[in-house]
Amino acid sequence: MRKVIIDTDPGRDDAAAILLALASPELEVVGIVAVAGNVPLHHTERNARRIVDLSGRSDVPVYAGCERPMSRELVTSEHVHGQTGLAGYELPEPRTQLESRHGVDFIIETVMSAESGTIILCLIGPLTNIGTALVKQPSIAGRIREIVLMGGTRAEVGNITPSAEYNIYV
Repeated sequence: MRKVIIDTDPGRDDAAAILLALASPELEVVGIVAVAGNVPLHHTERNARRIVDLSGRSDVPVYAGCERPMSRELVTSEHVHGQTGLAGYELPEPRTQLESRHGVDFIIETVMSAESGTIILCLIGPLTNIGTALVKQPSIAGRIREIVLMGGTRAEVGNITPSAEYNIYV
């Protein structure tokens, strides 16, 4: 079984990805870390908790990570995902509690305490949390099994500028 940390800014697309990962028998989701992106952090962490509740996987902890990019102001995409990030979906208030530890510290501690090469980072939002983790503890780089990320474009222009996909841009 593959051990995965999902780093996310849950809008509708990330919600579907999280639900699929939580239902996958091949994955052990060891935690979900929210990051500011599609909407501000107070919405993304709440959305992550609501999605965990919807999945019935109350065993998966949710952490709040960075509330803004490392070196610029946050550019959100409410025009795509609505004010809360999950426009059009009526989900109840989350029962899952937000973990008290910062999401970046969770990433670092999980990667450092696990056997080297066993943790996969699934980055489906802006890369702020992993960037901050690498600055704070560079030695995690050699211990991560792999990074799977959602970003970029192959044959089309970017979706936020002529050359940039949103997660990479932020």
